[in-house]
Amino acid sequence: VFDEILNRVDLNRDGFILLQDYMAYMISHETENVQSVGEIEEAFRMLTLNQERLYISKQELYTNLTQAQAEFCIKHMVKFTDPVTGSVVADAYDYRDFTRRLFTSGTN
Repeated sequence: VFDEILNRVDLNRDGFILLQDYMAYMISHETENVQSVGEIEEAFRMLTLNQERLYISKQELYTNLTQAQAEFCIKHMVKFTDPVTGSVVADAYDYRDFTRRLFTSGTN
């Protein structure tokens, strides 16, 4: 079992697991059996500053996901618009819209 986990976390088998690799593994492992949009939204929210924002920053995506996962999210997420001011927040992405679209139509 340990070797199976190591194969999934330490992809290049160099004996080192970066925090980014571990977080990417945990996100993918924890979302294998996701039952609802809310669970995915909660996973993204947990990655945000103070675990309370309605958007996730570009930096948070790259810090907590693999490069490929972060780029996929950035490509498919819409920029976050502040509901009070109507202004687009720089380098911020709407993970709630993304997860809802992902669950209803399947993002490719």
